[in-house]
Amino acid sequence: MLSREEILDHLADTFRRYGYEGATMTRIAKATGLGKASLYHYFPQGKAQMAAAVIGSVTEWFDANIFKSLESVHPPRSRIVGMLDMLSGYYQAGNLACLPGLLALTAEREMFAQPIAQFFSRWVASLAQTLTDSGLARDIAQRRANDAVERIQGALILGRASGDGRAFASMAIELPDQLLAGADRSTVWTTRQPRLPGVSSPAFAPPRRTVTA
Repeated sequence: MLSREEILDHLADTFRRYGYEGATMTRIAKATGLGKASLYHYFPQGKAQMAAAVIGSVTEWFDANIFKSLESVHPPRSRIVGMLDMLSGYYQAGNLACLPGLLALTAEREMFAQPIAQFFSRWVASLAQTLTDSGLARDIAQRRANDAVERIQGALILGRASGDGRAFASMAIELPDQLLAGADRSTVWTTRQPRLPGVSSPAFAPPRRTVTA
């Protein structure tokens, strides 16, 4: 018997592959290995409840692995690199779509408008906090954080369209320096160069502080 988490994983894969409209109950039943009666037992309101549950699961993962890390006390660069490393693993080096972003483009987006808006707002706010901590002015940090999330989403769309994760890899290498350009150098910490996505690194381990003359 599948756990609820396993069911949600299969549902997420199905929605990513077919979109909301294309994820028919027949396809969902095949992906989960559950009959329609069992699916309605878990989700009495049908496909809309399934999609909402998947968005909630995605948000929980981001809260634990992305948002809280961006709001931590670790050096700003390591937070950003760590975010990109985690995203690379989560999105299979840029070859999977962002489900909240994908559902936001569907005709049914109004059903999920609030949780999707909250998801992206929290992401931008968490990244803006990291950039503010780096010494950037708050308005600049907010603008760059918004642009960064847009770039990440764009790279995921390109990867999905082309079946090639190189757009995500290039973005992940360039983004930390672009986000931190002009940050207060008195708060700079030494960090290793960003690794290619998919290569694990202890991004959230505090590195040595740079001693400046």
